[in-house]
Amino acid sequence: MDHHDRFRRAASEAGIPQDEVSTFARFLRFAIWAVERRDNGVLVGHPKGIPPGQTADVPVGRAGGRPRLPVGVEWPTGPGGPLPFVVSFDCAALPKADGLALPPDGSLLVFLHHEWAYETFDRVDEQEYARIVYVPAGTDTATADEPDHEEHMFSTMRGFVGPERVLFAVVHAERPDWLDNDEDGEGEDGLSDFQRHLARDLPHRRELCALTERLWPDGTYAEFKFGGYTRVIGEMQTEHLYTGPELTLAEENLEARQEAGDLVIAPGQEDFRLEEELHRVMAEWVPLVQFDPGDDVYIGRFLIRVDDLAARRFERAMSCTAFTE
Repeated sequence: MDHHDRFRRAASEAGIPQDEVSTFARFLRFAIWAVERRDNGVLVGHPKGIPPGQTADVPVGRAGGRPRLPVGVEWPTGPGGPLPFVVSFDCAALPKADGLALPPDGSLLVFLHHEWAYETFDRVDEQEYARIVYVPAGTDTATADEPDHEEHMFSTMRGFVGPERVLFAVVHAERPDWLDNDEDGEGEDGLSDFQRHLARDLPHRRELCALTERLWPDGTYAEFKFGGYTRVIGEMQTEHLYTGPELTLAEENLEARQEAGDLVIAPGQEDFRLEEELHRVMAEWVPLVQFDPGDDVYIGRFLIRVDDLAARRFERAMSCTAFTE
C-alpha cells in the first residue's frame, strides 16, 4: 500500500491545495508498530483497534527466547561478555511502510546490553554492546545455545533470555509535534523561528493533522517500532528541541564546519541553523528499530543511514541508547 498516495488523495478530496499537501507529506512518516496480541485478538496498546485497511493476523517476529543464528555463527558478544538477545523479525511478514527500505525477506536479530551501552557515555564505544544481525533468506540456521554469562550483570532486565512472545504489527502515521502547535505560541511550546518559517506554507496544517488521525488512528504503545520518528527523552536541548541522536549529529556537523571555516553563523541564528541542519540529518538517517528493553527507564534505539539500509549494511546501524530518568 502506498500510504503517501492514500494521504494525498484524501487531502485533495478535502479541497486542500496540492502544493500544500506535498509540503505536509514531507513531514509525514510511516512506522511499523509491533506488539503482542491479547487472546481476544486486540493488539496491546491499540484501544481504537487496527487502523482501517490493515490486518494483524500474521506473526512478524518473536521477542525473547533464543535466537536462530546462521550455522557456525557464534552468539554476539561485547567486551563484558555475551549480549542479551532482544528480538527477531521476519522481514517478509512485516507490513510495508513508505520510506522504509527494509529487506523483502530474511530476518533481523537485535542484540543489546542497554546498561553497558548507555554507561559508556560514548557513541563509538557504545557500539561494542549492540548488534543488528541480518540473516538472508535461505541461510541454514539453528537455535543458538544460551552462552555462559554472569546472572547479576542483568539484574534490571527481564533476564538474559526472556520469555518468548509472539509479535504482530500494523503501520501508523507519525508527524513532528510542532505541526500541532499554534503559530502564535498558544501551543504547548509554541513554534521556533525555523518551524514558523516552515508553517508559512501550511495554512491547513491542523486540518491535515486531523486527516492523518482519521486515516491512521493512533495507538498508545509500540513495544518495537521500525521507522517513523526517533523517540526522545524529556530533556530540552534548545527552547524548542528535545535531546535526541539526530540533534547531536546536527550539532557535531555544524561545529565541524565552523572549525573548518566553511560556515559562519550570525549572532542570534544559532538555533535556526541547528534546526535547519537537524532536518538535513533526519533526511539522511532513519530509525531502524526502537524498543523498551524491559525496565521502563531505558530506550533501545538503532539508527541507520538511508543508503546503508537500502544496501543492507546493517553492521553500520548505530545504537543510541537513552536513559529516561
